[in-house]
Parts: sequence; C-alpha cells; structure tokens
Amino acid sequence: YLAAVHGEHLLAQAPTGVGKTMGALFPMLKAMGAQRIDRIFYLAAKTTGRELALHALSTLTATVKLRVLEITAREKVCRYPDRACHGESCPLAKGFYDRLPNARAEALEWGVMTQKTIGTVAMNHTVCPYFLSQELARWSDVIVGDYNYYFDQSAFLYGLAQEQGWQVGVLVDEAHNLVERARRGIAA
Repeated sequence: YLAAVHGEHLLAQAPTGVGKTMGALFPMLKAMGAQRIDRIFYLAAKTTGRELALHALSTLTATVKLRVLEITAREKVCRYPDRACHGESCPLAKGFYDRLPNARAEALEWGVMTQKTIGTVAMNHTVCPYFLSQELARWSDVIVGDYNYYFDQSAFLYGLAQEQGWQVGVLVDEAHNLVERARRGIAA
C-alpha cells in the first residue's frame, strides 16, 4: 500500500489477510473525522482489490456513517453500448437530469453504493448507471475505483477534487502495478 496524506507517505508490505486494507483505511477515516481531509479515494488495479476495500468499508459502516461509492468503467455498466450517450440515442440519457434527484436520493440511502446497487437504483429510475455513479461522487465520503480515475491525463477524480477544492487522501492498492499501467499508457 502507498498512502499519502498532506505530503506524507507510507509504504507497507505484508501477507494477505493480516488487515492491511483496514489498517490503511482507519487512519484516513480518522483524518477525515478530524477534518484534515474531505474525501478518500481508494484506488486499485484489480477488481479483487476494490472488493476487499468495499468489504472493509461495509464492515465499518455498521458503526460509522459513511457514504461509500464504487465507480466503474462505462463499458462495464452501459445498458446500450451500441448507442451514443445523449437523449437522441439512449433512452437512459433522455431526461436524465429530470430523474437524477430521486435516483441520487435512493442511492444515498444505501450508504455503500456498489456497482450492483447503482445498477438497481439506475433501473428503478431509468437513468444511466455510469453517469449516476459520476454524479454520486460529489456526495460520497469514500470513492473506490480503478487507478485511471485519479492518475490518467483526463482523470475524473483528480479533476473533481481540483474543481471542488477538496483535500483528499489517496490510497493506492498494490502500488507496484502503477509502473506497468504507466508503461501501457505511454505506449498507447
């Protein structure tokens, strides 16, 4: 793990199952509670890393009120992949902002908003699950997603944090994977 809060870094390596995820999340949540940071971004290269974080956060939400959001690539959640993302082409885009407030309210009641939860809420309100999750990011305390949401040139989370003026704690699961990801990005 590589954790960064206000310019300080921690690099930890330990075997699976000893509590690294919870050990990294807990001090970040304390920093959020002390209002030193506004949001936590938990970034992972693989689905298993995101699932571990979501499981740990689900455990914590039993005692701490948190809004946790899993963001997922458009390609993985799009109901109409052969159509453009606008009201002329996609039925989930047409009237999206009219239905968004009710969809957002229902999603936020869940506390932990996984890809599955967002998909269910999106279908209940006939909205795009991808864009619903993008909108929910503004309302979430902890956002769990892929590296690219923070580190790519047009990174959504990085841009959102800059736009909102948020102080963020960034947790990078299996940071050694960033090297290969960066190499692939440069080659592309």
